[in-house]
Amino acid sequence: MFTAQTTVRSIRSDDLIAAEAGRLLDYVKTALDRDLDAAIQAAARLSAVLAIKSPGGSCTPSRRGGLAPWQERKAQKYIEDHLDEAISGEDLARLASLSTSHFCRAFKKSFGKPPHAYVIEARIERARVLMLTTSQSLSEITFACGLADQSHFCRYFRRATGISPGAWRRRYAMDSAALRNGLDEEAGYDLAMA
Repeated sequence: MFTAQTTVRSIRSDDLIAAEAGRLLDYVKTALDRDLDAAIQAAARLSAVLAIKSPGGSCTPSRRGGLAPWQERKAQKYIEDHLDEAISGEDLARLASLSTSHFCRAFKKSFGKPPHAYVIEARIERARVLMLTTSQSLSEITFACGLADQSHFCRYFRRATGISPGAWRRRYAMDSAALRNGLDEEAGYDLAMA
């Protein structure tokens, strides 16, 4: 059986973002000739997709007391690969061969935030990508991102974005069939309704 967990593990966020950005760019090019308002809305969605980035961006060079570059890479990869599971500070510390308290201090120095905050931010970014690129329900996305329940997800998402996940999805998500087919005037697709 194909589940959200297997989907999330097998698809990298960067690949999803790139694919979605490519589809949106093609859509904007097509819409420019036919419907300026549709092109403007698609460009706004493209902007939202491009604003999604991996949490923490590129690592800053290790400062005194921070993690070594190999430890940063190992922690980032582990977090990315296990977002749909519980991730503890102990697990991350074990990967870096450090005590939990030393790892948490060094992680915060390297990434600018504690491990838990980094993981939550990564889960919210994964949720954004899934909301833009799949038709999964919010509850499926919640569990695919490793959050306990939908209210837990909504609370963290609203804290990060200022709006609820449903409102964010309505604002930025378009019908994926319309993106694949381009503007289909016969279907009567209205971007304002997306």
